Amino acid sequence: MTTAGSGHHLILFLGADWWGSDARALAVALRKTGNALIEVTYEDFFPLQWSTVPLRALRRLARPWFVHNYNQAVLGQTGNPAIDFVLVFKGKLLRSATLKRFREQGTPIYCFYPDVSFLDHGPEIWKCLPLYDCLFTTKSYHLEDSALRGRVREMRLVSHGFDPEVHRPIALTDRMRRQYGCDVSFVGCWSPKKETLLACIVRECPGLTTRIWGPGWGRSAPAVRSRWQGHGAFGDELSIIYGASRINLGLVSEAGGGTKVGDLVTARTWQIPAAGGFMLHEDTVELRRYFDPEREVGVFQSTSDLAERVRHYLADQDRRLKILDAGHRRCLESNYTYEAAVDEILRFHEQSGATTWGRPETAGSASSLQGNNTCANSLPTMTNHTIG
Repeated sequence: MTTAGSGHHLILFLGADWWGSDARALAVALRKTGNALIEVTYEDFFPLQWSTVPLRALRRLARPWFVHNYNQAVLGQTGNPAIDFVLVFKGKLLRSATLKRFREQGTPIYCFYPDVSFLDHGPEIWKCLPLYDCLFTTKSYHLEDSALRGRVREMRLVSHGFDPEVHRPIALTDRMRRQYGCDVSFVGCWSPKKETLLACIVRECPGLTTRIWGPGWGRSAPAVRSRWQGHGAFGDELSIIYGASRINLGLVSEAGGGTKVGDLVTARTWQIPAAGGFMLHEDTVELRRYFDPEREVGVFQSTSDLAERVRHYLADQDRRLKILDAGHRRCLESNYTYEAAVDEILRFHEQSGATTWGRPETAGSASSLQGNNTCANSLPTMTNHTIG
């Protein structure tokens, strides 16, 4: 467990709280380090589960009222002098005018951003960036983005993690194995790159049982779409899939809107081995900072290499299970939860000397938006570990 930067703060946390969400995992880690949270979750104000055509049309029509109602709920906390700082997870539906109210009263505001692009979820996230005292990103390439650097006051690199209450091995019943068991699985949203990789497995390994969970796969080609289970998987169901699959693919996203580089790691990087699943991950420099390839996780180098690695690991069950066990132990022994990210957020808050109620307002000044644009790599210090 991390200790530096821990403290007793009251935090206004704007994120999500559904079982298995990364926002919830961050909230759990904040509380574990002795902090208290007031949570306003956007999903309480915006009906994400409306999936039929009439309901989606109604949601689109009513969106301005949903957004207004959410922001009013957030603004209801501006009069609370006990709040030490505001922590925004991603910032969906959040208006810049709402954040300005907190800045006017001197409350520090931070953003934790876990996604590739700042433009793929609407314009407000990008508009809000100059109002945060610090942006905590999980993407190392954001630190090199000149447009982003010129828009934020400060930026720090933190890591994803797993939620120990959610991502843990689950004892599987025979019915679970029949429902979820497969040779190869992938859980995640559709993208052209991911479809290409899965199409390669379907084409090169036709005898294998391949299953896909996640949004957007209805647009994929028939050969891949036929493996889609028709919905996403979250929370305990996600951990069941990881345990029931002989191989879980750790695919990462390609570049998104406004970005030139894609993911090197993702939340799956930690959540699959934490849940006791064998992971076959794209081989990246950042993966090697956390895991020993071929000892704690399986890796593949390219699309052409993927099918061969799948066949290799399926043919060698003893080795696959040894790698699975080693990867799971590494997650637990290295405490790859969100506590490291929390430690960095609290350290920054305390070292910056930020105080609420009466802090000078500097939003919009040239010095605040450009002169203090420090980007630090704050990934947890790695212990001596052989990289194979």
